[in-house]
Amino acid sequence: MRNDEVKQMNIRSHWMRPLLGAVSALLLLGGCSAESGGVSSGGDGKSVELNVMVMLESDGDEAERQSWDSIAKTYMESHPGVKVNLQMQHFAGVEQHRTWVTTQLIGKTAPDIFTTRYIWDQEDLKKGLLVDLTPYYKQSTAYSGGQPWEKLFSPTILQQLLGDDKTYASVPNYVNSVRVLYNKDLFAQAGIKEAPKTWSEFLDAQEKLLKLNVVPFAFPNSKPGDYNYNWTIRILTEELLTGVYEKLDIDKSGFIEVNEYVRGVDQGIIDIEKSPYKDVFAIVKDWSKYWPKGYNGLDFETAGDLFLRGKAAMVMRTSAQSKALYETSARKFEMAAFPLPYLTKENHPDAAGKLMEIGGVPAGNMAIPKTIAPEKMDAAVDFLAYTTSPQVQGLLAESLYRTPVVENAALPDKLKGFQFVGDRMQLNIYAGEVDKNVTENNQKLGQLYLEGTSTQESYLAELKKIMVDGVKKKMSENQWSKENNYGIKQP
Repeated sequence: MRNDEVKQMNIRSHWMRPLLGAVSALLLLGGCSAESGGVSSGGDGKSVELNVMVMLESDGDEAERQSWDSIAKTYMESHPGVKVNLQMQHFAGVEQHRTWVTTQLIGKTAPDIFTTRYIWDQEDLKKGLLVDLTPYYKQSTAYSGGQPWEKLFSPTILQQLLGDDKTYASVPNYVNSVRVLYNKDLFAQAGIKEAPKTWSEFLDAQEKLLKLNVVPFAFPNSKPGDYNYNWTIRILTEELLTGVYEKLDIDKSGFIEVNEYVRGVDQGIIDIEKSPYKDVFAIVKDWSKYWPKGYNGLDFETAGDLFLRGKAAMVMRTSAQSKALYETSARKFEMAAFPLPYLTKENHPDAAGKLMEIGGVPAGNMAIPKTIAPEKMDAAVDFLAYTTSPQVQGLLAESLYRTPVVENAALPDKLKGFQFVGDRMQLNIYAGEVDKNVTENNQKLGQLYLEGTSTQESYLAELKKIMVDGVKKKMSENQWSKENNYGIKQP
């Protein structure tokens, strides 16, 4: 079956369920209309119109459109003075989404609320293009049970949302947790009785799968937006660095914050040309022998097609990205999820020997442009708070496979495989919110290293230069130095 045929089957399978999806959404949101956010107008008795742009993860997923239609409808039912005009938009990639956000903000044409990404929001806030939401996070909402809004979120989520100056610039809709999805039928045929937990078990399983004449792991690596390379490097690096946490976490918060990362790079505590940082790359290159031929030209969608056709035994996805694979009629096998297996002392002497979770990454973030009309502000903030209510979070989890971003929302059974079971990552040096240039160039330079056209030494030397340049820029922007302890407050 061709790739375009599989994609068409995916779309048709979604269109066969519109009535069921709509009824499910209305039932799940039934309790929301009883909750009033206390916002019925712009404060002068006049009605308020909110223009809201929601980015769709999939252009052909009707359930996603129906869910947001239901969210807007039930909000308007409980807030009769507010009209929500939804603009649902799909982007071909991360770059296109960023271009749209930048163009709208600079042109002062942005909707009252729009989907951005947490790796861009602080940058836009510092440019004076977004509303600073920090004061609102500190207040209670109609949906927070009388406590400050920020108390609904886990410390891990808040840590990633906070900017260098402890500000909030956006509100996430859900949490991304990364898992390996696998074909249980192929695993059984290969004699693999249990999902692998350690890295050695993982490689052994793929060696067995090779004998079935299938691709053990469909690893897309055509561009940074294919995600797999970035996720893998971040996870495995963290598993070798737990012994360094104490040297980096100066304020003892349990997280290596941006200014602590800057201190680490500036003082040479973080040096990717040295062990154990540099050792991760050889481990990943060794693993690449189980990926498809031409993986540097394989994109995210095509990797999913290989998996659906039974030509590949595993793929890596977030919970939201797994929805299409779980629901499509093109899949003829049973599927399940497990975390990317962890390194042990057998693989590297510095390995922590435990799973480090990349999960907990805020996603679907929404922001308010600085150009919003003042009379719309209260309603806009209330709508954002509404999207984090337990009922709305339950809908997003049940219908769209999105892990709730707040801790008082229930997790559906089908997302149990995406529950966090490991330790939280603390440093995350290749994450986009730390330095997006490092994130993007890590993948691009990594392509050359994996295919053998550059050495590991030249790869890491160039990447380190980008990292150091980024740190110098942050130090200049924030007036951080060794003398003022990089703005870090002692515990």
